[in-house]
Amino acid sequence: MFKRPRPTYDVTVGAVTPLTSTLLRITFTGPDLAGLVIEHPTQWVKLAIPEGASRAYTIRHHRPADHETDIDIVLHGNGPLARWAATARPGDRARLAGPRGRHPDFDGAAHVLLAADESALPAALTILEQLRPDVEVSAYFEIATADDTLPLPDRPGITATWLPRSTGPGTYGHPKGCLLTETLLATDIPPGTIAWLAGESTGIATVRRHLLTDWSLPRDHVHAKGYWKHGEADHKG
Repeated sequence: MFKRPRPTYDVTVGAVTPLTSTLLRITFTGPDLAGLVIEHPTQWVKLAIPEGASRAYTIRHHRPADHETDIDIVLHGNGPLARWAATARPGDRARLAGPRGRHPDFDGAAHVLLAADESALPAALTILEQLRPDVEVSAYFEIATADDTLPLPDRPGITATWLPRSTGPGTYGHPKGCLLTETLLATDIPPGTIAWLAGESTGIATVRRHLLTDWSLPRDHVHAKGYWKHGEADHKG
């Protein structure tokens, strides 16, 4: 599962909670989860199902004392993990392996640009919940519809912009990822910005180049990750 083996945890589905029209929270339970250590935001595990498929997902919440871990899964496409999640029920078995993931460094940031579509929204929220309260944050989140917003941490200095691809029945729906890309390319970037952005791979790469070249952000101030890619069922970012 990993080139260098990581601890594995046999788990069962404890609860399934719909969050939005495209996002589903699965709470996993298992006695060994008390030993799973999450050290920083955006850390992820490989979720493997009995059919053999596996995929990386961000740990949204971890409650070791309760032997519980929450993973938010986007219900899109026809991939095996999305199909499994759509029909998951309490008692279903799975396995987690990890954690993995680099620590995004926001030390010294006067301003943080945080941008994600649904695939990266769980990771973005783990960052938002742990940023210093004195840091100004501009957050851009692409979602399917205006009804798909999620509660954000009650903190000062945040400006959040939700970007619904469709604004109502019969309205034009932007292709996934395009609205976020277009918005970021037209956004002013304040001095001292550190950016974290994730979503559709091609769009995120375009915005990364824009931040490095047009806004001259240092490379270590731009954390960019392609979580998925148009036309690829199991993109490895």
